[in-house]
Parts: sequence; C-alpha cells; structure tokens
Amino acid sequence: MRLHPKILLPVILVAALAARIAFCVAVVGFHSVGWGDEPDYHRHAADLAAGRGFISPEGEPTAARPPLYPVVLSAVYRVTGPSHAAGRVLQILLGAGIVLLVYIVAARLFSPTAGVVAAALTAVNPSLIYLSALIMTENLAIVLLLLMLILLAKEAVSERLAPGRLALGGLLGGASCLTRPDSAPFVLLIPFVVLAFGRATVRRRLAGAAIFLAVAVAAILPWAARNRAVLGEWVAFSTHGGITFYESNNMRIVEEPAFRGSVVLPRTAVPRWDELAPLGELELDRKAWEMGREFAREHPDHMLRLMGWKFQRFWRLRSGLRVKDTDGAISVDGSRPLGEMLLGADVGWLYSLVAMPLFLLGMAVTARKWRTLALLYAVVASNTLVALAFHGSLRARSPVEPVIAVFAGATMAALLCRTRLQPGGAALAG
Repeated sequence: MRLHPKILLPVILVAALAARIAFCVAVVGFHSVGWGDEPDYHRHAADLAAGRGFISPEGEPTAARPPLYPVVLSAVYRVTGPSHAAGRVLQILLGAGIVLLVYIVAARLFSPTAGVVAAALTAVNPSLIYLSALIMTENLAIVLLLLMLILLAKEAVSERLAPGRLALGGLLGGASCLTRPDSAPFVLLIPFVVLAFGRATVRRRLAGAAIFLAVAVAAILPWAARNRAVLGEWVAFSTHGGITFYESNNMRIVEEPAFRGSVVLPRTAVPRWDELAPLGELELDRKAWEMGREFAREHPDHMLRLMGWKFQRFWRLRSGLRVKDTDGAISVDGSRPLGEMLLGADVGWLYSLVAMPLFLLGMAVTARKWRTLALLYAVVASNTLVALAFHGSLRARSPVEPVIAVFAGATMAALLCRTRLQPGGAALAG
C-alpha cells in the first residue's frame, strides 16, 4: 500500500499548522507574557532588536542564555516590535517546518510511505504541539538537528565524504550548540560516527571529521570570544549549565519524592542556596558546578538512584500535565476551557501507546541498516545521556521525538508493504 506524499503531505502540514495555532489560541494565548524561560528569551531578543546587545535585567553584559535563538527572534522583532504574539507565530512556523523535515528524513532513509507516517505522527505529537506555543529554544534546535540528519545521515558513512556537506554540517552543529548547549554531545558524536563507521578510506575519514569539527568550532568561537572580551572569561555556550546541574543533583532530590528525576524548584530551595545567592554570574556558575560534582563524588550510591529516576522520567509515557509550573512536564493553563480538558485527559499517554511500540519495533526491523542509521541512534543515545547527567523531562526529550516518529514510520511502511486485500482483490504495492 502506497501513501501518496503529493496528496497527503500538504494535508498533514495544514493539519499540523492548525493544531499548533489552535493550541496556542485556546491554551497559551498569543499575547501571553510567558513563564519559565520565556521571559528571558523575549527580553534578550527585544534588547538585541533595540541594539542593546546581550545584557542582564540590570544592564550588564551576560551569557546566561545561549545566543542563537534570541538572535533569530530579534530578527522578527526588528520587523514587528517586541511582540510575544510575533514570537509565538515564529514558533508555530518552526513547529510546522519540523513536520516537513521529518518527512524528508524518513523518506531519504526509508521510503516516502515512511515519511508520510512519520510526518503524521509528528504533526499530532502533543509535546511538539505544546512547544510550538512557547517562546523557547527547542523548535529551532530540532530544525537544526533535522537539517544535520538530512545532510549527514548517509554522507557520514559514505565512501565519498563530500567536504562541502561536512562543512555545512559543522556549521549547523555549531549553530545547534549555540541554540541549546545540550546538543553538544550529539555534535561530538558525528565525527566519531564518521571515523568508526564510515566506508571511506582512513585518510578521507580523518579529513572529514576534522572539517566538521573545525567548522563547528569556528561557528562557536565568535560568541566565546565576545564573552572573553566582555566577561573576562571564555564561555562557549552559556553560564546556565552549573546551576542546572546542581539543581538536578543534590540531596533534596533524594529526600523528596516530588523532585525525583527532575530539579529542585524554586531555585532558592536548593541546598546551600545562601552560598550561591550573593555570587556574580560567572562565580555562581563555577560554584554550582563544583557543588554538583562534590555531591556526585560524596554520594555515588545516590547518583545511581538519581540516574534511574532521570531515565524513568525522560522515557515516561505519560505527559505529566501540570497547571502552570516549570518542572519540565507539559504545563497548561487550567483556567482555559481546552486547558481544563487537557488536564483531565492525558493525550501524551494516548500518543505514546501508539508511537512507542512502533518506535521500538522500527529499531528492530531496520537493524540491518544500522550503519546508515548511526546518527539516529546517536540522537537517542546522546540526549538520554544528557538527561542522566542533568534531569529527565519531556522538553529535554524533544529532539528525540522526531527520531521516534521516523522509526515508527519505518515500521508502518514495512507493515503496509506486506498488506494484501482479501481474496479476489488486488495486491497493495509497497
């Protein structure tokens, strides 16, 4: 049975766009001022659009957030003014773009039928619909990830290793790290895949890996140099990593079940906050990293338990709907009619019941193509490892969601290829 992309893909893209607009209107609100990380990104973009640069609320230079998403958002604000509604429109367009890119990835690696199924699953994925309403980094990071997969999934293990593709992939890799620093482990796995699994000569593989890494580093260097000039220290991505690591690895998480697998919130509730509160941005980042590492060294048994809780939370099937909190679950406004309905029916659970079995089966039925699929495995592995080090959440799992859909699409394509009509009917072609 063949699903015709020329007919179905436009329908899926329109449905994806409609779902994201409807969710934003009915649950979040286009003009909402946002919650969690949203105010920071909106403020940075507004400052950039006004020519003030990356500054803190106090007007001091900062690197508290990675720069690329605010830069992209500021380009919109230069046209519209600093409008939350404009920011959410950008997010919705990026979210619909993710659906198209998932189709391309699945079609290139498997078949157009797999692409249509993967796109359809991505269009209705509750986590991705939700993130498309928020002024946050995930959608841009996923777009960059999918572009890397389109460029490099086959190229990384090919015999020719085109330098131009690897250079462009390196540029996307650096951009991805400057959007979400937790992309860095995946970016570092790309040259490893080239070296370990490529079919090219050793010399070509070494050159290809070097080109990719050199361009990625070159993309990151201007931001790091800016931080050295204005902050007095080389900061490759942001100064937010230390506090995130410590919020995720401390004794209070061990002692209080509500925090297990997540972070301690509010931040002022983390142990020894009084030692961190008076510190400046760079000092706080260093001290928080030190406190997190100290906890890990002194409590290896607790770290194993924490990693177990993080893994369970990262790969949970339920969406964990909450009313306006920032614990990394899907959070909705219960005062709105659709928000109230969503709190009563966990749509993430329903999606997972369909997508997860197809994903796991897809990993199995496509195993013979393991070399070509190595970068897909790398997405799953790298993001899972990041969650074990920091915390498990559906936001953190968002880069894996397109990969889940791609493997699920491969499963459905394999099943449809084997479908036959009842006796007397025509066979359905694969």
